[in-house]
Amino acid sequence: MNSIWRAILLLLALLTAHVALPQQPQLLYFTDAHQLYALDDVPGGRGGVARLKYIVDRYRQDNPQLLTIHGGDFVGGVLYGGLSKGKHMVQALNRIPVDIFNFGQHEFDYGVDHLQSLITAAKGQFFTSNLIQPDGTPIFGLPKSLVKEIQGQQFLFIGLTDQMNTTKQDPRIQAEDIHVAVESFFRQQADKAFDQVIVLSQMDLQKNRELVRRFPQITLVLTEELHEYDTQIDYVGQVPIVATAGNMSSVAAITFSDAGRPSIAIIALDSTIRQDPQMLRWETEERAAVDALLGERLGHLQVALAVDQGRTGESLAGNLITDAMQSFYKTDIALIDGNGIRNAVDSGDFTLEKARQLLPFGNKIVVVRMAGKDLKAFISSQLLAAKPKVMQVAGMRYQWDKRNNQVLFPTLSDEEQYTVAMNDYNFGKLDVPVDVLVGAESPSALEDFDVLKRYVQKHQVIRPVLSKRITIIEKD
Repeated sequence: MNSIWRAILLLLALLTAHVALPQQPQLLYFTDAHQLYALDDVPGGRGGVARLKYIVDRYRQDNPQLLTIHGGDFVGGVLYGGLSKGKHMVQALNRIPVDIFNFGQHEFDYGVDHLQSLITAAKGQFFTSNLIQPDGTPIFGLPKSLVKEIQGQQFLFIGLTDQMNTTKQDPRIQAEDIHVAVESFFRQQADKAFDQVIVLSQMDLQKNRELVRRFPQITLVLTEELHEYDTQIDYVGQVPIVATAGNMSSVAAITFSDAGRPSIAIIALDSTIRQDPQMLRWETEERAAVDALLGERLGHLQVALAVDQGRTGESLAGNLITDAMQSFYKTDIALIDGNGIRNAVDSGDFTLEKARQLLPFGNKIVVVRMAGKDLKAFISSQLLAAKPKVMQVAGMRYQWDKRNNQVLFPTLSDEEQYTVAMNDYNFGKLDVPVDVLVGAESPSALEDFDVLKRYVQKHQVIRPVLSKRITIIEKD
C-alpha cells in the first residue's frame, strides 16, 4: 500500500472516530439499597455504593442521557438501615446520582414525617401511581406517573407499591388496589401513545405476571428482589420482569432499540467490579464508625437465640425481649410479633450489635390499656390470618389448637383491663378500643433495641428459658 492510500485511510479513521454513533435509550436499574458499604456474607463481598458509583459513571460516560432508577426499599430492612434510617442512603444515592425513585414499603418504617424529610433531601424524582392520601391524590403531592423522552422515544413510568400492611400504618397513607389504579391510569391516558410503558413495582412475581397479562400496554416490569443473592428475569410473552438481587447486589443495564424486546445485561456488584475511590473512602469511614458503635458490650448471654423458633412457637428470643419490655414499662403484659425478631445470635458477650441484630427496625415501644377480650381478639386475628403470625408474650399464656383453629387464653379475663407494652408496628394493627398511656411520640417511647439494651445491662448475665407461655397443638 502506497503512502497516499495510507494517508487517506488514516484521515478516514480520524474522521469516523469523532462521529458520534446514534445512541439508544438506556436505563440502569437496582433495588433494595439498605446498606452503604458492601455486605461480607459472600467471598469478596457484594453491593456497596462504591461499586454502584463506578458502574453508573462508566455507563453515563458513554451515554449522558442514561436514566438511573431505584426500585424501592432504601430505608430500614437490615441492621445498618435501622441505624441510619435511610438518611445516609439518601446522601449516597444523591452522589450516584439516582434519577427516579419508586417506593418500597420499608420507606415507611420510621413514619410518614421521617420519609418526607428524606424525600426533601433527595435529588432524584419520587413518584407513585397507587399510594394516595385520603382525598385520593398521590402522597406528598407527588406525580402519579413520569413521562420521559429519551433519544426520540416516549417512556411512561408507572410506580406501584404492595404489602403496605407490613410497615407502620398511618391514616395519611392509603394503598389503592393495584389493578384499579393501573386501569384508571390507562383510561386517563387513552389518547396518548408511548414507545415504552415501564412498571416499577414492589410486588411478588405472581402479581407482576397477573399485571402484565391484564394490561398488554406494559412493555417492561422492574420489580423488587425475589432473591437476596440472585437476579431473576421472567417473561410473560415478550414482556420481561426483571428482579435484581437484594441489597444492591446487582444492576440491570437495559438498552432499548427501535423495535423488539429490550436488551438486558445483568452486572453483579461483586469483587470483580472496581470501586469509586471517593465513595470507597466514605464506605470505609462509615464501617469503622458503625463497628465502634455496635461493639459496646452490654452483658453475657448464656444461650444462643434462634430466629425461626419465634415464627412457629414460643422462643427464647421472644421471651427475652418481651420480658425486657414488661420490666421496663412495668406493664401487666408485653407482646411482639415473632416475625419482628429478625436474626439469630450466638451465646457469649452480648453487644449492642446483637441487640440490634435481633431488633433491626428500631420500632418505638408504646403502652396501652385494653380489655382482656380485645387483647384476645387481636392475638387471635394475628394467629388466624392468611399468613399466621405468632405473638411472643410476657405476663400471659395462650394455646392455639390448629386442629380446629381455636385460641384459648387461660390467664386472661374478658372484662379486666390490662396494661400492654407493644411496638408501634403492632399498635398500628389494632382495630379494638384502647387507652394510649405512652404514645409513639412520647419521650418515654424508647426504641425496642434500647429497651433490650437496658435490660441486659441491668441483669448482666442473661439466660432466657421456655416457660410454656405459648402452646401450639398441630394438626394430626
